Amino acid sequence: MTKAPATASGDGVLKNDFRQHLSRTCPEQDLRRWFDPLEIIPGEGEPSCCVVFPHTYFAAWFDGSVKELFERQLAAYLGPGHTVRYRTRGMRAAAPAFAADAAVVTDFPYGHRFTFETFLANEKNAFPLALAREVSRGGEVRYNPFLVCGPSGAGKTHLLRAMANAVAKSQPTSRIYFGSVADIQALYADARRPRPEIRAELSSHDWLFIDELTDVARAPDLEPELIGMFNDFHDAGRQMVFSSRERAASCDFLDPTFRSRLEWGLMVHLKAPDLSIRARFVEQVSKDKRLGLSREQVLTLAGRFEGFRRLEGVLLRLEAFRQHAGGELSEAEFSRHIRLSEDKKAPELSPERVIAVCAEHFGIPARDIVGAGRKKELVFARQAAMTLCRSLLGLSYPALGKVFGGKDHSTVLYSIRKFQQILDVDQETKMLLRQLSKKCRQGGQA
Repeated sequence: MTKAPATASGDGVLKNDFRQHLSRTCPEQDLRRWFDPLEIIPGEGEPSCCVVFPHTYFAAWFDGSVKELFERQLAAYLGPGHTVRYRTRGMRAAAPAFAADAAVVTDFPYGHRFTFETFLANEKNAFPLALAREVSRGGEVRYNPFLVCGPSGAGKTHLLRAMANAVAKSQPTSRIYFGSVADIQALYADARRPRPEIRAELSSHDWLFIDELTDVARAPDLEPELIGMFNDFHDAGRQMVFSSRERAASCDFLDPTFRSRLEWGLMVHLKAPDLSIRARFVEQVSKDKRLGLSREQVLTLAGRFEGFRRLEGVLLRLEAFRQHAGGELSEAEFSRHIRLSEDKKAPELSPERVIAVCAEHFGIPARDIVGAGRKKELVFARQAAMTLCRSLLGLSYPALGKVFGGKDHSTVLYSIRKFQQILDVDQETKMLLRQLSKKCRQGGQA
């Protein structure tokens, strides 16, 4: 439950209450170091407050060290629609680190969790993080588009949302579009609206964020619209930011025109979180949720589960157990939940595994699926297997051609697109593909 800011008659009330809020996650020594020297004055007649620094050196340090943390926690405490101003004691103008009397919106429209301060990175990802900060500051559009690549679980979505939150500090959200390929596809699925009208609406924004651009492989009909939108943004000098599991040069499923346009900008690559980053992530979640995990338990989780999504799921399970069972989490219970969260052993996911599952399901020998037969049922099974290899393993079209009997990459592309057309109109085929996908991942019998 959010609280209204204290009135002017009780300036200390707001600071004291906010300090109690911060004490849930911030160590006491940290609060004494950077929070206690602040003066916080609630606004009169408007949802705002003014933060007063003791001197200019403190203001500069605050800006580079804890400003993001402070505003994120202030937004969680005060609720949406509040602004904060900064100035230095004894000076009418704002501190050099901030624009004079500039009001900073404390809202985080793309999620309180997603800030640069909460993006865990070491030297391996320092360069992408620094460039993301630079792009988010606005001003001259130097890197357009800005493309963030990396494997699943590397933090691409977090970084994009952190960028959008940073932009929202100085731009109204009506000027920012943030969505996925599926979100854009849903807009175009509205038969009541003509496509040019939808594209014009999307192109009217100043900032475009599209998460996981590689999903356009499942929506090839959307590519011409994305190319048109890309041209609109680029010609107008407005910023585009994309994330992708693959580098632009590897996205051979894209129209060559679109792929070449993506290469106009700047691409950075996020490395998968290593053990030290995963340990920091577990420690932070344990602290925020008060799980009370020991250092040994933190390292156990970080060592056994790779990727932030997997770790989030395990930690959510531990949190739910503590809330319903009460008390401390015993070592026996901790070990039990770890065992329940670990994947059951299954055959390694590979092209051969996918082809074997499809062969079993359709009752067709695997050698025929990768062969050159043109019978209708055989072609359908081959197209399904190619589509699954593409979606589950991310194989390029040339690589798929080699797997399926040395076929040309254009033949593979044609086959997958034909199967995608069937998926778009036939619900039974869509359910069948989901069933086969699940069996491939889990190792079940077809």
